[in-house]
Amino acid sequence: MRYTIVFVILVLVGTVFAQENSGGNERPTHAEIYPEDRMEATNRDMAAIRGKINEIKEVVQADYEVLLVTNPEATGVITVSFSITPEGTVTDASVQCPEDLASLQEGVLAKLESLEFEAEAEQTEDIPVTVPFTLVPPQ
Repeated sequence: MRYTIVFVILVLVGTVFAQENSGGNERPTHAEIYPEDRMEATNRDMAAIRGKINEIKEVVQADYEVLLVTNPEATGVITVSFSITPEGTVTDASVQCPEDLASLQEGVLAKLESLEFEAEAEQTEDIPVTVPFTLVPPQ
């Protein structure tokens, strides 16, 4: 059983960049983050960040599929936020969502707290990351 999960990735590093899902489009869209465009600003391997975001997405999707068994109309946006320290640890982890999706918070927060990145000596401050996932039940 396949569920549509549409998400937009926002990575905040002084400026916000994102790609929005166009109205009426039922396909998942993925924001493209080009490492060569962001490496100097963050001193972080953007492919590694995308990989961790994919790990979070897998938890969101699995937990959402479980929720839909008991609440097939559950819908909304779950917003995951965290910061990456120069040492590679994740801090300030949070999960925001509407009441219908509250059961996803615990698993996603546990995943956030388990994330680890490589230390980056040239990174001088924490890098904030915000990932909203728009969850839509199948039609």
